[in-house]
Amino acid sequence: MKLLVGYTADERGAEAIELASALVAGTPEASLQIAIVLPAAAPFNAVYPGGDHGYSSILSAQVDQWAEQALELVPEGINASVVAQSVASVAEGLITLAQDYAADGIVLGGRKRHRAGFFLPGAIANALLHSSPVSVYMSSPAALETLRSAGGKLTRITAFVGDRPGAKDVIEQSARLAAASSVPLRVVTLVLPFDVQDPERDLESHVESTRAYLAELTESLQLDARIEVVVGRNLHEAVGQLSWQGGDLALLGSARLAAARRLFIGPKAQRILGKLFVPIGVIPNPGSHS
Repeated sequence: MKLLVGYTADERGAEAIELASALVAGTPEASLQIAIVLPAAAPFNAVYPGGDHGYSSILSAQVDQWAEQALELVPEGINASVVAQSVASVAEGLITLAQDYAADGIVLGGRKRHRAGFFLPGAIANALLHSSPVSVYMSSPAALETLRSAGGKLTRITAFVGDRPGAKDVIEQSARLAAASSVPLRVVTLVLPFDVQDPERDLESHVESTRAYLAELTESLQLDARIEVVVGRNLHEAVGQLSWQGGDLALLGSARLAAARRLFIGPKAQRILGKLFVPIGVIPNPGSHS
């Protein structure tokens, strides 16, 4: 697995490398490309480790130091290099670098972007959540604590899906990551009263039909996945009923109207994202019609 890490020389950047390292650990061809993006007003382009980048200045010395610090944070067994580049837009720069590197995803830190322990995306994360062609992974300091409690290793993938077309894509992509990481897969659907026309009459049957649909879907994909259909009076209550363990990673899909091979987070997924206290990832629309 190959990931691009959006790095800043602070605790947020260190946390991004920590999350990315946990995501790729144990996967085939585990590697990280750590990206230091600079304002376009400071023309710069270099890759580390490597030879002299031919740009002798105070800026290059500072970037050398940041690159060295970043590489020291990567655990043994994971290939890593640093790329430093001037960009007009951080989000667009990260997307371009991810495509150049053929990365499976972009990883961001969440420090100073969280509220009550939950992840609260900032401007760069929001831009990526509405345009990235690859998955975007994020965390918060509180979420990383749950990962550290499992020794910095993933122990389970939780895929959030609905009961409409698109669930198959999210489950398939989540299953691939779970298999690469050798961890079990959990498939979760949150059901709210307004999901049905008459809750008193139809809610129970809707829950059972959703559970049967997901069971049939995972069986057709030959997956051994735990299925949970959770009912709550509102999204906060439904999410609160889920149990979590150290090493959990939550994955959400893009809105059904997202462009092919592009990420566009929908309103419900964005609300779920803001209520989780485990590391999270959002998956782009692969462009299928399943």
